[in-house]
Amino acid sequence: MKSIKILLSVILIASICGCSDFLDKNPLVNPAAETYYQTEQDCFDAIMGLYSFSQRETFYLAPWLIIGDGASDDCVLGNEVSDGYSWLGPRARPLIEFEILPTSDQISGCWNQCFSGVSFATVAIERIGENMNIPEATKNIFLGEAYFLRAFYYFSMVRMYGRLQIVDHVLSYDEYFMPRASIEETWAFIESDCKMAASLLPERKDYPEGQTGRATKGAANSLLGKSYIYQGKFQDAYNILTTVVASGQYGLLPVYEHVFDLDHQNSEESVYAIQHASTDTGWSDDNEGNILSFYSHDWDPDDDIKWHNGWAMHCPTQDLLDSYEPGDPRLAATIIFPGEFFDGRINPNYASSTGYLVKKWYIPWGQRSNDQSDCQKNIIFIRYADVLLYLAEAANEIGRTSEALDYLEQVRARARSNSDDPNVLPRRTETDRNALRDLIWHERRVELACEWQRFYDLVRQGRAGQVLRAYWEKYSATHPLYPNKGRYFVDGRNEIFPIPNAQILASDGTLEQNPGY
Repeated sequence: MKSIKILLSVILIASICGCSDFLDKNPLVNPAAETYYQTEQDCFDAIMGLYSFSQRETFYLAPWLIIGDGASDDCVLGNEVSDGYSWLGPRARPLIEFEILPTSDQISGCWNQCFSGVSFATVAIERIGENMNIPEATKNIFLGEAYFLRAFYYFSMVRMYGRLQIVDHVLSYDEYFMPRASIEETWAFIESDCKMAASLLPERKDYPEGQTGRATKGAANSLLGKSYIYQGKFQDAYNILTTVVASGQYGLLPVYEHVFDLDHQNSEESVYAIQHASTDTGWSDDNEGNILSFYSHDWDPDDDIKWHNGWAMHCPTQDLLDSYEPGDPRLAATIIFPGEFFDGRINPNYASSTGYLVKKWYIPWGQRSNDQSDCQKNIIFIRYADVLLYLAEAANEIGRTSEALDYLEQVRARARSNSDDPNVLPRRTETDRNALRDLIWHERRVELACEWQRFYDLVRQGRAGQVLRAYWEKYSATHPLYPNKGRYFVDGRNEIFPIPNAQILASDGTLEQNPGY
């Protein structure tokens, strides 16, 4: 089944959104939007455009690759061999060393894209809700997608910036400079949108053929459960995530490495993924490609076809490799080792600062497009193994120990079945809550390695500073390019990042900066 291509022209985005920056003094709704949402096709095109903000490099480069992995103990940036090092290195280094300035362009990109998406979603909710010309069932799906995507954009921001302004209706001029809500109110708004989305959206099996990749009831409930986990609401997380399992819509692929290859995109393990396609439209925020694959590929200075290479800015650490249990087959499915014969060639890993590169986001040479800044690999935001491990964590915290062990075992059993040794990754039998919590956290690290989650997991677990400062003490001497990685993390400050300075200036002081910045 082909995944739906999420396309929208710059003209449509401009006419409907009317505002690319949340705090610009232009109207949030261009007058053209007042008359645009007339037909079912209008509404469909608008909703497809709403997905497009998450396809953009400025949406995910800093929050996912640089912070989610690069700022954690799992990955680091590449070396001077890479063409990308000269421009990305100076911009990304302060983020992974926690010497971040509010003027960083890497910090502002996520804010701008997400609030554009929030603005667009809010317009869509109001205009589509008023439309009497399309069938109720179709309208409900469109609205469900808009609610889901608004929650998704808010979730992406709350992890980065903490508490936020709440945009639950199209704003008038005198509402533009509203103060930020409390963190509790911000999370409550995300929860509300997820619940509304889940009540309106179909299951994945109920979409027409060719529309795989659109938001589903399972995706909305999974994002709700993920939001509960981040807040420590474990009973609520358990209650909602069990419905995802009970739906029967999702499962683990038998072969772990298949989760990440092009032939198994949008499989039953993919709960929600950002859809990408190679359209050869070049390097820009308006293409449909996944540029993170390019950042993960090695750079070969001796190869004339440079766009078939990459920038090697996603380099796994020795600490990550050492965290795998002996014989765990997920290690070989995650890491490209220096000198490894893989994809029909010896991989020198020229531009890796650690010697290692990520295999999960690798695109084989035979499947690469003419321009690797426009890669066709989807970015998986939630997969079923993620749901199972959240359930294991929630069940353990509320005293359902046997269930926690069963959910954990499902993930380990799949990995074990990929090995020739049936004795690797033995079933966990630990029943002490604290000890089992550590085992579940460890399982998240190796199962979801290099999938942009590690830093945010450490923060929500309350141990980011401890882990990252310990990493610096252990590895500073072996990181000549990044000797201060993790060193300057300050508890109570660096769990979140600064509000972009341009937004504070534009608000005339209504937006206050996060503590410590």
